[in-house]
Amino acid sequence: MGSQTDKPTILIVEDHPMISIMLADMIEQLIVNSDIIVVDCLEKAKAVNAMPKVVIADLDLPDSKGVNTINAFAVLFPDCPKLICSGVLDKNLAREAERAGYFYVNKASTYPELLRTLHLLLVEAGVLSDTPRHPEKTTNEYHSNIYAPGSDKPLTWKQVEIMRKTAEGLSAKEVAREMDISPDTVRGHIKEIFLRLGAKNKGQAVEIFIRAERKARLLDT
Repeated sequence: MGSQTDKPTILIVEDHPMISIMLADMIEQLIVNSDIIVVDCLEKAKAVNAMPKVVIADLDLPDSKGVNTINAFAVLFPDCPKLICSGVLDKNLAREAERAGYFYVNKASTYPELLRTLHLLLVEAGVLSDTPRHPEKTTNEYHSNIYAPGSDKPLTWKQVEIMRKTAEGLSAKEVAREMDISPDTVRGHIKEIFLRLGAKNKGQAVEIFIRAERKARLLDT
């Protein structure tokens, strides 16, 4: 098995910013130190200079679809484990991907299912031990205890930090500057936060978040 101090390069090829943010967050949860490169099309993947230890790709990209995507990445990166993370419900394409040596997971899978698949992929690449690293503790470190009423999907701690700053009146650009991330990353998280909180706008999201955080504090006391 490889050492996590080697700082493996992980290539994510995904044109949906919310999905790429989620995948990057999961990888950061599993690997202490990695170099994550995110591009949104096949042509940009071809231009990546570093040889990745792992490739994660959407099946339908702006410049490549279906079997063409499977074949393209098999040629570009023949020696590293690859994962197709797709929203396309096509058993034939899934079989084609698995026949070509890919892992395959549907974007609609539950969070634990996605995390398990990523763990298997990284084990195959030699950058993780095949023994889970206290999965219950890891999940709690990643997810907060803040839920919207009636929801079973909590905010992540990063999303909690974004919402706390948003509730203070900071703009996406100001939040990005304080957290040392890009404004687009903040906006992608905010879209996901709206979904998890069931909010239609920023004001409603802040109101739901404040109530949910207050409830979580009361439960912890």
